[in-house]
Amino acid sequence: MRPPTQCRRVKKDGKSQAIGQSRGGLSTEIHTLADALGDPVDFFLTGGEAHDLVGADHLLPTMRADTLIADKAFDADERVLEPLAAGGKTAVTPAKANRVEGSPARQAYVCGPPSD
Repeated sequence: MRPPTQCRRVKKDGKSQAIGQSRGGLSTEIHTLADALGDPVDFFLTGGEAHDLVGADHLLPTMRADTLIADKAFDADERVLEPLAAGGKTAVTPAKANRVEGSPARQAYVCGPPSD
């Protein structure tokens, strides 16, 4: 007779494995910082249930580019926009649906870069 599955599996030794529970089951999320050509510059692994801002907290301090182009999850004043502005950098993101006032980055996102 075989022992139950709980007895056969290897015990976790306390190290983080970057595996989390999400709707589809166990998964890993790969947060990537890429250059203008799309080549990865840095990455950070989290469990699948982690929000995108968790990866931003780890990757944005190492960002060397002057402009961040990201999705609407990064439209967060305290965690993304203000630290980037303090470092002399800009963020181009679509505004979240619950944003009350317009974002200066919203204008750049909608209109695109200025043309000569």
